[in-house]
Amino acid sequence: MMPAKISVGVIGAGAGGIAMGIQLAQGGYDFTIFDRADGFGGTWRHNTFPGAACDVPSHLYSYSFALNPRWSKTYANQPEILAYLEKVAEQYGLAAHLRPHTAISTVRWSDTRRRWTLVTDDGDEHEFDAVVSAVGMLDVPSIPDIPGAQRFRGRRFHSARWDHRKSTAGERVASIGTGASAIQYVPAIARETAHLTVFQRTPIWIAPRFDFPFTPEQHEEFERNPAAAQKLRDEVFDAYETSSFDVDATQTREATELARSYLHRKVADPDLRAKLTPDYPAGCKRPLMSREWYPTFALPNVSLETTAIAELTEYGVRTADGTEHRVDTIIYGTGFKASDYLASIDVYGSGGRHLRDDWSDGAEAYFGTMVAGYPNFFMLYGPNTNGVNSIIYIHEAQTTFIRHILDVMEGGGARAVEVTADAQRRYNDEVQAAMVGKVWLACTNYFRHPSGKVVTQLPYSGKLFFERTRSMVPGDYVLSD
Repeated sequence: MMPAKISVGVIGAGAGGIAMGIQLAQGGYDFTIFDRADGFGGTWRHNTFPGAACDVPSHLYSYSFALNPRWSKTYANQPEILAYLEKVAEQYGLAAHLRPHTAISTVRWSDTRRRWTLVTDDGDEHEFDAVVSAVGMLDVPSIPDIPGAQRFRGRRFHSARWDHRKSTAGERVASIGTGASAIQYVPAIARETAHLTVFQRTPIWIAPRFDFPFTPEQHEEFERNPAAAQKLRDEVFDAYETSSFDVDATQTREATELARSYLHRKVADPDLRAKLTPDYPAGCKRPLMSREWYPTFALPNVSLETTAIAELTEYGVRTADGTEHRVDTIIYGTGFKASDYLASIDVYGSGGRHLRDDWSDGAEAYFGTMVAGYPNFFMLYGPNTNGVNSIIYIHEAQTTFIRHILDVMEGGGARAVEVTADAQRRYNDEVQAAMVGKVWLACTNYFRHPSGKVVTQLPYSGKLFFERTRSMVPGDYVLSD
């Protein structure tokens, strides 16, 4: 017989883990949230690099049930977002369920005991009836394998693990990569460095960032009249929902031309402008916004290097033309292993099957949430849930979905629930068919697995995803005692 309430292990205490914890607490479930860090916040706890901010407007990048009337500006910075997440976790009493400083390395299902065992890095074991992975897709930093890296005598660190022990002020700095993190920290540190060399492999489209502070009057209005804050949130939500990601869409053409004209206005040097001009349509890579990125390259102590990196030396970076760029610190702004889902955890399902093997051609799941052969195992920010709306909205959709499934299990006295292989195949065939003609296929990006399959992006609107996860489709699941 099952215990009075299903026990659930949640891996990750970021925005997804908090949303899941709130659902489980409201349902009266027995649950524990594990995180390798010392508190709540997830990516907003780990990513503390200078200039770190969200690229989704603050009023949408928040829970629908916990609107914040006092966001400081359109796009909140990291400390403010972290404080918001911590406050929500506190309001809902999640601290009592948190196991900090606890990294989960292995998750194993027992066919005989019908339970999951979570194994920590220290070898400790914790058993649960169900598991929710809330590690997300921006969990494992991607560090390029550059020859000679161990020879370098200076500092090397990834932007997601920023070394705050010593400032980069007065140093010669190399920044490798030009993605979402780099366009924030490069302008933030550039002026104080002795020299900053930005190593670019592929240029990116940049749109101007319209980031305005909210006034005290607006804060008072949002607090006094929550409908005003909701109206602003709805306007932003609708703008995201009406977006098109078709490569031939008017929006794609207009976004590309906007970014091109912005580049031409901000970069006068034709040679530099040519180096900064992408050869793919806007939207193929993650859309980025900044008013500081282009002006940074006009600074006398900043240079853009587009020659390929050959190796690291004792004293810096050597490019393929033989030039050695001497630096004190190397920063990897090279993103995450986003398409390599659950790279930090070994998951073993029915019959000892290994999730990493099942995903060798690219991760896939049923509504980004369940995988055939892995009973009572759920994911947040799983395959094909990214890109079309605030991930907080998607978290709410998925956690409501998972809570509903657990409630159905409880109501029926089932010990296990599993999505069928046919249901998973049908859904993912549909998802991949919907990728045809999308802008994400127009270049190389982190959305795609090496096999070529787009594994991160959702080709539908957020609202459609929410509606489709409101109930369990008959025949798509197997419930067992």
